[in-house]
Amino acid sequence: MRSGTDASLRILRTTPQRVCVLGDNACARQIADRLARSGLDVVLATAEDARDTRNPDAPGELSPPAETLFGARLLACNGQIGQFELVFGCGGTLVRRTAAAVVLAESDTRSPEEAPPGLPPQAVMPLSAFLAAGCRPPDGAPPWKQIVFLNGLQTESHPAMAGSIMRAALQVQSEQAAQCCILTRNLKVAAEGLEALSREARAAGVQFFKFTTSAPTLSQEEDGKPGIRFADEPTGAAFLLKPDLVVVDETVRPSARAVELGQILGIESGPEGFLQGDNVHRLPAATNRRGVVVAGPARSVGLDPEAEASGAVMEVLMQLAAEPRDPSTAARIEPGRCIRCLTCLRVCPHCAVALDGRPQVLPDACERCGICAAECPREAIRIAGLEREDLRRLVSAGAATEGPRIVAFACRRSAVPALREAFAARGGLNGVLHLIEVPCAGGLAPEVVLSAFQAGADGVLVLACHADNCYSRHGNRLARQRTDLAAAFLDHCGAGPGRLAFKTLASNMPAEAAALAAEFSTTLAGLKSNALLKQTP
Repeated sequence: MRSGTDASLRILRTTPQRVCVLGDNACARQIADRLARSGLDVVLATAEDARDTRNPDAPGELSPPAETLFGARLLACNGQIGQFELVFGCGGTLVRRTAAAVVLAESDTRSPEEAPPGLPPQAVMPLSAFLAAGCRPPDGAPPWKQIVFLNGLQTESHPAMAGSIMRAALQVQSEQAAQCCILTRNLKVAAEGLEALSREARAAGVQFFKFTTSAPTLSQEEDGKPGIRFADEPTGAAFLLKPDLVVVDETVRPSARAVELGQILGIESGPEGFLQGDNVHRLPAATNRRGVVVAGPARSVGLDPEAEASGAVMEVLMQLAAEPRDPSTAARIEPGRCIRCLTCLRVCPHCAVALDGRPQVLPDACERCGICAAECPREAIRIAGLEREDLRRLVSAGAATEGPRIVAFACRRSAVPALREAFAARGGLNGVLHLIEVPCAGGLAPEVVLSAFQAGADGVLVLACHADNCYSRHGNRLARQRTDLAAAFLDHCGAGPGRLAFKTLASNMPAEAAALAAEFSTTLAGLKSNALLKQTP
């Protein structure tokens, strides 16, 4: 962790705050120690019943001001950044703690793949067993001359598995002078240090064979050894490998405990259940819930405890050091209009709505995305500057344009930067389209989109983030659904297709943004006037 950063200095100038770290591995221990050294009060909650001297990764007693809760199971988490209320079960006793932030650093689980059919069973070993044996042959057994590692041939490769295989192959290649070959489909090297590790392994003599359109043929040779036949895809050369041992990779999944913790904390998960969604806005350790961060195996790609601990600690420090948010900018629920349908509680992607008799917004957790307001059937949720009437006034205030009048509702994080860069040379967007910035396109109600036509627009663009890149998790999906509802209404009015379009952009796509605006303008130029839509109530 870098020392002397602005974030840590600002933390240390304030009253020490408590951070709760959940986990029972080396990564969790490092995070707890580093946070304690930063001047924070730390609680390490581990499932371990006591210090296990056989397991060096098992957390033990920490130095003050840290506290360790052994045999702890998280039962509930309420509140927001700065004031989380945590309830643990510890040996039949309820233990309550408050924390300014929570770090989830749980472990994963690994299960060996089934031995590929055709190979002699005595020559096949799961990776976990190979690592447990120290990557060495049994005592008294002859040294290995060749080892083949299978990575991702039966199921999708995982960065943690790819890293373990490459490190094992590098160790054998360097220490025992045995030829190691890695057969893989898609070598996942996205995690910290894996690309450098693959280069180091190749430099040491480890051979990599990649299969994209074919697969090796596995058999048992007459001498009892494994036989692996394949054609090298780049060169077409035929190979026959007769290794002494075939090491089979394993399936990596989040542990049941990690999944349970993620559900209690309200953390979004990725496609395989790991506790960080596939979202570039969250890297390296943030989650959809402000004040809750993830690290290590809990977030799928964590390999290096040192790097994971550094990323998680810095994320905690930066979030805690941020200035408190102005409560007046957060969403608020009008009690007189709220019917307690709990729609806001269900749709909020940031866990910013709590239920205390009636739903209420937690100001420091609210991201002003507007999703709750757009979904509220009673229009009981107010967000200053983003209410439906506010957006309608912005639409009506649009300047005259050259050619068809286009109103673009655009996500502030993605489409807006792309559009502004695309038209910077023209002095701005005036004369091209009327831009309405929104924190998230998911905050647009169909009525707001249709109001643009009533205000004289010839066409409307709803521009959101790409799939899996929405800061509000599912704001882009909701924006598409609402745009489809508005388009169906236009068709019912007889306006015909072409006037309303939903598109996705990234902030680094100015050329695509310019092309999109030009294409949409050309489409509108071929349509009749929207006089009918201006009169639509």
